[in-house]
Amino acid sequence: MAMKSVDASTGKLRVTYMAILIPLGVAINLVGGQAASALKLPFFMDSIGTAIIAAIMGPYVGAVSGILYNIISSIIGGNLMGSLFGICNLATAFIVGFMVRGGKFKTLVHAIIATVLVALANAILGAPIAVVVYGGIQGAGVDFAVAGFLALGNDIMTAAFLARVPINLVDKGIAVFIAWLILKRLPVNMQNLSGKRFGKWAKEGEAAGTKASAEAPKTEEKSE
Repeated sequence: MAMKSVDASTGKLRVTYMAILIPLGVAINLVGGQAASALKLPFFMDSIGTAIIAAIMGPYVGAVSGILYNIISSIIGGNLMGSLFGICNLATAFIVGFMVRGGKFKTLVHAIIATVLVALANAILGAPIAVVVYGGIQGAGVDFAVAGFLALGNDIMTAAFLARVPINLVDKGIAVFIAWLILKRLPVNMQNLSGKRFGKWAKEGEAAGTKASAEAPKTEEKSE
């Protein structure tokens, strides 16, 4: 008898995964963000959880996890305006999540493209928020890069944007590649949690299951 695969993308099982993975994504972002802040690293490290959850569960669930992190982080930091950076995590979740759904998160090249898109989106969205909320200097490692671009004669908005491009390429590159590697190594049924099959691994697994089911009756007939 052929084994039936469990579709984890629908029903109660998906809800269970959401209940587990959304808080996990928030926790990963909190640990990364707090560590980067405490060590004054030139990176943010607060979107790794968002990218992972978006890759596994899809763009909307990833966005919920990312925005929840920003809300909680802003409460901990005592600056509710900081929750506006949730827009950046929203962009990260949507880019990664929809690339997975479109089958464009399978190869190394896809991961590089996702990194560039996420980095640019975060720089474009994050710079004006940093300027409005913190005056461009937010007490993080990125401030050194901002100061450097200011010294070159750039205005605060331009400096905040230019500083974030190279930093986000590294920072979001770490998040995207971790998500990509984790997704590649998940069982087939968990690769389907985002609502679409992920890459050749899931398709090959599905094809193998279909082939086994088709051959099972033939084998029984011959034995008779």
